[in-house]
Amino acid sequence: MNKMNSIGDNDTGGGEPAQVNNEVRILRRIAPLDEWPITNAIGPEGPIIAVVDVETEGLDPETDSVVEIAAALVQTDNEGRITGIIGKIYGLQDPGRPLPPRIKTLTGLSDERLQGRSIDIDKMTAFLCRADALLAHGARFDAGFCRRLLPGITHLPWVCTLNDIDWLGAGFDGRALGHLLMQQGLFAPKAHTAGDDVTAAINLAATVLPNGRTVMAEALVNARTTTVRVDAEGPIYDARAELKRRSYSFDWLRKSWWIETTEFQADYEHSWINRHFPQIRVRRTPITWLNRHC
Repeated sequence: MNKMNSIGDNDTGGGEPAQVNNEVRILRRIAPLDEWPITNAIGPEGPIIAVVDVETEGLDPETDSVVEIAAALVQTDNEGRITGIIGKIYGLQDPGRPLPPRIKTLTGLSDERLQGRSIDIDKMTAFLCRADALLAHGARFDAGFCRRLLPGITHLPWVCTLNDIDWLGAGFDGRALGHLLMQQGLFAPKAHTAGDDVTAAINLAATVLPNGRTVMAEALVNARTTTVRVDAEGPIYDARAELKRRSYSFDWLRKSWWIETTEFQADYEHSWINRHFPQIRVRRTPITWLNRHC
């Protein structure tokens, strides 16, 4: 396990997780949002981040509906530390059809609780637009649903604490939200409700990595970095094994093998594909935090 700073029961600034000996580790409950400092001021030094989570009736943002959304505005300083909670918001939405049994079990939501409920789109949009960026753990999922539900926020960039951090390189052996919290000496009493997952994500973002940066700071730095997506398209069957070895992934929507990398490495990948598989078409797309999690 990593020896890292974490948030204690009565501490939102970070303290060393209690350890009895090398064989026992004590996990501390994450701090509920009402235990964090509340700030009405918008500090000049760091961005305001809206931490967002949605629960949905399915996985397809084109056909499935958001049934629960929660968000909290957090103030950061210029070192990426969370200095306080500005505000929070919550909404429920009746999808107009029964929830699948698995979603009921996962979220604890019921058809009766959702009946007749609707998210105030204008209010939710205005709240999120107070932020400089949106953050979620697994932002591709949340961003897809939020952009359809709230078209007024499509100009905002997204930060992802799941994919915008090299967790393996930082010494972690998994990337699930609850697992990461445990490796930081914390635990979340509940999960898979929008409000609980927002609280968990904020607590994770406040913890410190081995390089001395907070998770929030590391995610912001990486999210702001422009990268290049390299897509290998066309007659690619003979190249699949080599592309896998080079860490390419298959995009089922685009029907291409792709990798996201630096501009310098993208030049190298382009040359390598042209040299070894000249029949393959290479497409390069600049990636920023405005389109990375689309």
